[in-house]
Amino acid sequence: MRIGGAAAALLVVGLAAIAGSNAWVAHAANGRAFATVESVPARSVAIVPGARVHNGKPFVHLQARLQMALSLYQAGRVKAILVSGNETAESAEVTTMTNWLLERGVDRKDILADSGGSRTRETMNRAAEVFDVHDAVVCTQDVNVERSVYLAKQAGIDAVAVAAPSNLSQSGAYVRSEALKTTLAVFESLFNAGPPAPPAERSASVGFAAR
Repeated sequence: MRIGGAAAALLVVGLAAIAGSNAWVAHAANGRAFATVESVPARSVAIVPGARVHNGKPFVHLQARLQMALSLYQAGRVKAILVSGNETAESAEVTTMTNWLLERGVDRKDILADSGGSRTRETMNRAAEVFDVHDAVVCTQDVNVERSVYLAKQAGIDAVAVAAPSNLSQSGAYVRSEALKTTLAVFESLFNAGPPAPPAERSASVGFAAR
């Protein structure tokens, strides 16, 4: 009985931590998520976190993120696009995203390619530390917006987001995973500050400060 009681207490504490951290992140992102390109405040850079690719092509969710960034760029809402993800032989996310944008007329000088963004937290930390991004529009799916904006703000970026519609909220497993990732984001931000960028990686020439 004692063991059962202790397990139940731990479960309650865990659920409270998840609910509390998710509520905190939602509050932090309040008013910073937009549904359309036309409604998003102008920023210097669009940030596109990586997602699944196959045979050199972005899968549906990544393509939706890229399309949002392209629309922002074409509308003059951003001046550059930062693509960030994994870059391996099995999953060449950054190359795939870069090529997708180039094929649609984005100037190469306006594409910032980051192969060190294995997680959203790394993407945002490196955007600030390596690429000197001060303000941005994050392009991601609706269910990921709050966590992405929160992590960008924690990295020191004045961030808003445009939400790509998706059916991911209909997947209980995905929603639970996102809730756990959000809790992890809060605890990492509280107890594990992002590492400083190596001097050789820091971009002195980008300087996309707010303007």
